[in-house]
Amino acid sequence: MTTLFLAMFVGLFAVTAPIADLPLFVAATEGQSSAERRKTAVITTLTYLLVCGVALFAGNAALGIFGVSLPGLRLAGMTVVAAIGWNMVRAARVPVATVVPGTSPCPTPASVGITPLGFPIYAGPGAISVIIAWGSGPEPVYVSAILAIFANATLILLLNSAATSVTRLIGAGGLWIMGKLFGLVILAVAIDGIASSLIELLPGLRGIAS
Repeated sequence: MTTLFLAMFVGLFAVTAPIADLPLFVAATEGQSSAERRKTAVITTLTYLLVCGVALFAGNAALGIFGVSLPGLRLAGMTVVAAIGWNMVRAARVPVATVVPGTSPCPTPASVGITPLGFPIYAGPGAISVIIAWGSGPEPVYVSAILAIFANATLILLLNSAATSVTRLIGAGGLWIMGKLFGLVILAVAIDGIASSLIELLPGLRGIAS
């Protein structure tokens, strides 16, 4: 189970990309006090856990209602993940926005913690698709999936709680480079998933692949 957990954790971490999303968190919480930013981090993490939990336990039922096969879902999800990775690799360098005190209303923790930060930035379509696929597997997968989700949620909470310090330490340029590196990892995960899904949907490709 340890190997399965590590594979799920790394895959979900690559898709969620909490380090690459730090500039978005900093920009969305610009003008908040340290206490408000920490509260926003908690709300963001709770929203992430809620969305992931619904995807894990109710996603399989949704597949049955709409008549979607698991390989088809994986192919669609991995295509979305590939698009996310490609956009991260090609992303232009965008400076973190700044707010001059008194010129713009400060966002409340709930107004940005639930959406867009919790959903769809962290619990985005790529993560949701991957988790639904986990929920469609045998029972032991649920244990590893829950652990992987909570482990990623813990990292999201810790990183966002220290967002200001991390951004100052790494710098906008460092975060931009890390975003591109995570984009490459996401692309690699997506391409592997697309290939596996195509072989399941079109068994005739297995002979060509071998």
